[in-house]
Amino acid sequence: MQILRFIRLAFLWLSIVFSATVAGQNGTPFQTVRGKINDKQTFEAVELASVLLFNENRQYVTVSAADGEFSIAGVAVGRYAVRITLLGYFEYNAGNILVYSRKETVLDISLEQRVTLLDELQVTPKVEKDQPLNRMATVSARMLSMEEANRYAASWGDVGRMAANLAGVAAANDSRNDIIIRGNSPMGVLWRLDGFEIPNPNHFGTMGGTGGPIGMLNNNQLTNSDFYTGAFPAQFGNATSGVFDLKMRNGNNRKREYLMSIGFNGLELGAEGYFTKNANASYLINGRYSFLEIMQAVGEITSSLQGTIPKYKDLSAKINVPLNKANLSFIALLGASGINLLTDMSDSTQWKPGDWSANSMMSNTQIFFGLNYTQRFGTSTRLENRFSYQKFTGLLGSDKVSFNNEETERYYRGDNREARPAWQSVLYHRFDVKNFLQTGVGADYLMTQLRDTVYKEMSAIPFHDADKNLTLLKAFAQWQHRFNDNLSLIPGVYTQYYTLAKDFSIEPRLGFKWNITQSLVLNAGSGLYSQIQPRQIYFYIDENGKLPNETVKMSRSWQNAAGIDWKVTKSVRIKTEVYYQHLYNIPVTPDVRKETILNIGDDFYNNWDYTFENKGKGRNYGVDITIEKFFEQDYYILATASLYESKYTDYDGVERDSRFNGNFSLNLLGGYEFKLGNHSLLTLNSKISWLGGKRYLDIYMDENGDTQIQPGDEAFYSKQFPNYFKLDFNVGMKTNYKRLAVEWFMELGNLTNHKNIITQYYNQNQHKMIYSYQSGFMPMGGCKVFF
Repeated sequence: MQILRFIRLAFLWLSIVFSATVAGQNGTPFQTVRGKINDKQTFEAVELASVLLFNENRQYVTVSAADGEFSIAGVAVGRYAVRITLLGYFEYNAGNILVYSRKETVLDISLEQRVTLLDELQVTPKVEKDQPLNRMATVSARMLSMEEANRYAASWGDVGRMAANLAGVAAANDSRNDIIIRGNSPMGVLWRLDGFEIPNPNHFGTMGGTGGPIGMLNNNQLTNSDFYTGAFPAQFGNATSGVFDLKMRNGNNRKREYLMSIGFNGLELGAEGYFTKNANASYLINGRYSFLEIMQAVGEITSSLQGTIPKYKDLSAKINVPLNKANLSFIALLGASGINLLTDMSDSTQWKPGDWSANSMMSNTQIFFGLNYTQRFGTSTRLENRFSYQKFTGLLGSDKVSFNNEETERYYRGDNREARPAWQSVLYHRFDVKNFLQTGVGADYLMTQLRDTVYKEMSAIPFHDADKNLTLLKAFAQWQHRFNDNLSLIPGVYTQYYTLAKDFSIEPRLGFKWNITQSLVLNAGSGLYSQIQPRQIYFYIDENGKLPNETVKMSRSWQNAAGIDWKVTKSVRIKTEVYYQHLYNIPVTPDVRKETILNIGDDFYNNWDYTFENKGKGRNYGVDITIEKFFEQDYYILATASLYESKYTDYDGVERDSRFNGNFSLNLLGGYEFKLGNHSLLTLNSKISWLGGKRYLDIYMDENGDTQIQPGDEAFYSKQFPNYFKLDFNVGMKTNYKRLAVEWFMELGNLTNHKNIITQYYNQNQHKMIYSYQSGFMPMGGCKVFF
């Protein structure tokens, strides 16, 4: 009730402010639409391109200047489509461009050059929504439009949760945004931002993990990005599952603009603009503070809850400085989070004498800085040089608590830190319209400090005590050959060397794409992939005080995928992909012979504390289907389905279902937008998810409060939780005024209050199963103001 009261007060206050600000504003607001047009391969400016901006009521025409830029002033607010044409290039079409009253619409457009000019007078438009931004990607890749993805119900403005709606991706945990792709552990996902490899971009994340409850990346700063579900091109490495290649937009270099929002995710303030009016340099900065921590500060949280509220804050920024035949950009991502999860053992309806539970503590900080200098050499060659520094600090603790809070025992303390300076140089060169080369080299220097201790019977038992520096060397090359406008082949190779294990990997890759007709595309890809292990594995201390895992090799994967993409109409497509992945050199352990590292990576704490050997295997295979009606004529529909198997072979050579083998997933999303007068847009969105239950380790809690694995072969992932089901709904409103633009939304999560099990164990003291459930019915809302 306190949360609802706070939300009502916040909305009342915002309504009063907005009413006072916009009182007396009438007429249709107008805004400027501008942008820059580049060549897709060389990134050189494209001049004299015709730009048509239009909807059913209005149209505006201009051409790009010598620097590739164009500008259209006096555009009435609303939704528009854009068409770009130029002799020698494919026609570019994009729709659903939303023009706000208090925020300039800035477009970044890339044109693809034709190979042949014989049919130049024929109209063959390129509809970009169904294609990845990266033309080196041929299969298992999708461009994620941030404007459309923000519509998805249950996404909460989190890019990880947005990706969970796509075919091949499963996420059956409401409390986290881990990306489980085609049955792989989320540990195998690579996150990139503006070409930089970044650490786990989530609050309450762990070293070696890739997910968390709340994302640090601010979707207000992101632009269209690529998401890969396998068989990705050679420019990506040290990943065996998928890649999220995110792009951060530049700030507005012609106008200063501001943003304020409040909602369940926190209080957010943002600014962007120019440094000086006579220069093209820009800045973009956003900061956020947790909503519940604000409530605590204003006294809206009782003292009994103050130890359990999640506290987090983050800041992200980008500076972009165009130079003569060069460009300099800087990005920053900083975050801090902490929580104490306290169990009240005095509740006699849940706990009995002899029961034990745990109090847990977590505190994380992350920083990332990246500097990119790009130098252009003529019109066909450019060199990108990236320098970055990242640091992660994670403090963890756990105490055992007895019934009625009578006794507390220290159980675990952890202090994990890692700093990573990195460098990468990438050369792009176009020989002619048919041949394009991309090659790069780089190095990561890992400075790792691990301190982990378990306390048993008044003794401290360390299982990590490391302070070591390591190096990961990387290089790649890939070549795109276009036989004509419809057929292309992309061979490539990636290689890396890890100094600790003295392990070297050479990974050939191949992509193929054939536009059979303008509406039917056949694509395929195959390649080898590898990933080094989390540092917690390498530096595990066994009972003899030795490091048995220092020579554990990289995990390897051979991935194959083929698909057909059918454009039924300009806004409807059906895409089907089949895939097979063979995993080998997988670490398994003689300590727990039926376990594998493939089952680890999606929790707040991952148990790496075993001796591992590269004797395991795995295989993933299945089919992904997407039926999509892009947003047009005021509505959209997205249906994704996956049928798959995920298996692993344990230390004894027995094949088993992996923990992430849910067997199937189905998502159905849709939404409609209503135009209310000349100022407002009302949107209704819904989502239905039905996924196979996650497989679990059959465990029990003994009389000492310790977790044990049930005896027998069936304890290891042969059983599944009941299938996961969830219905979500949201409603939003966008309103334009002359002096500001306002967005608000209300999300109704798990509308049917369906009980999805997240954990279960047998309580030996109570002689019964104990279940924990995921989020029940959960309303949340927020409001955003642009001024």
